Amino acid sequence: MPPFALLAYATLSALPFSSAMIVYGALLAAAMTLAVFLLARVTRAPLFVVAVALAPIAWSDAILRGQPFAIVLLAFAASAYLLQRSRPAAAACCLLAATVQPHVALPALLGALVLVPRMRISLLLGGIALAGASVVLVGPAVTTVYLRDVLPAHASANAYEWQFSLTSLLTSIGIAARPAITAGSLTFAVMTLLGIVAAERFVRRDGDAAAAVLIPPAFAVFLGVHVHYHQLALAFPAMLFVLVRYERWRSIAGGGLVAAMLPWDTIIAPFLIGVWTMLAAIVGRFVYGPRPALWLAAGTALFAVGISLAAFLHPALGGGASYFTPHPYPPDGLAETSWSNYSRQVLSRTSPLFMIMRMPTVLGLLAGIVAIGGAAFAPSAAADAMGRVTAFAQPWRRRRGQL
Repeated sequence: MPPFALLAYATLSALPFSSAMIVYGALLAAAMTLAVFLLARVTRAPLFVVAVALAPIAWSDAILRGQPFAIVLLAFAASAYLLQRSRPAAAACCLLAATVQPHVALPALLGALVLVPRMRISLLLGGIALAGASVVLVGPAVTTVYLRDVLPAHASANAYEWQFSLTSLLTSIGIAARPAITAGSLTFAVMTLLGIVAAERFVRRDGDAAAAVLIPPAFAVFLGVHVHYHQLALAFPAMLFVLVRYERWRSIAGGGLVAAMLPWDTIIAPFLIGVWTMLAAIVGRFVYGPRPALWLAAGTALFAVGISLAAFLHPALGGGASYFTPHPYPPDGLAETSWSNYSRQVLSRTSPLFMIMRMPTVLGLLAGIVAIGGAAFAPSAAADAMGRVTAFAQPWRRRRGQL
């Protein structure tokens, strides 16, 4: 987290821990709720579908664990909303709030700088202001340490963590951390570039500048260097954006959304099998209609039951027990150092079960990217966009009779 972001947490630290936890949790919940409302307006998808798509990952994984992801998602949603209303300066200010997680914000910032010229001055001035705030808060020496030491150490510390980055997938199969990080970094750069190229097609062809901040992050979270589970939700607005507008790619985008939105690593609990199956049925009904939604729900339940049975056989699948040997660290050492040692000892174990659990999510993201890229570059997509927004963009109450 960059130094300027510490100001908000320093303010909360003046409160008793229980009070700070309540205030912070309420702020995250409010940010997530507002983000859902804004994304429904931006993507033209029904409000409840946006909420259902984001609920499994964003609400459970981000808010309950105190991650600032809700703030990042709200920053993207507000920026896209303001761009659709021709307010680039305000959109730039909102987008800069996403830099509390710099690697997540970078693709959207690059997309805005390249594709929305009217945001450039505001983004530049805002970036200078945030850099100045960091220097004022912690001093130039600590700011330099953050850029020079903390950011690289953060990538190394999470190389073995159970994530959805290419780095994590490679270390899970026994590849050393350094080449895995290099591969993840290269993939992140390439996917960000492809996302900007795809976004340019939407912006130029459809005149919707919101694509500049929604599309690049969707590509960037696919097999990057550092991708937490909740950050995968950054791809969902772009999937909904395409699902609603481009009929030819609706099925692929919808299937990818269902596969990617469910946290398959938590689906082994009997109660959660029912909950996630119901959510899959809701989104499936919106995308495909009632009868296909039942088949989709049944497939989700069968896969979840299979994963649950496999979990009981986990030792036989190669995970095994793991042990951590703690030791002291110097007072001026980085937190990433201790976490790196822990993740290397505990989280680096290779487990076929863990790989299986990640596959639906990875394949879902891939399907979403295929749909987004197809809508951007397929010739028929242009006719669909220029002619009319599909019936999926209509309010849900007008479509209930059709479903």
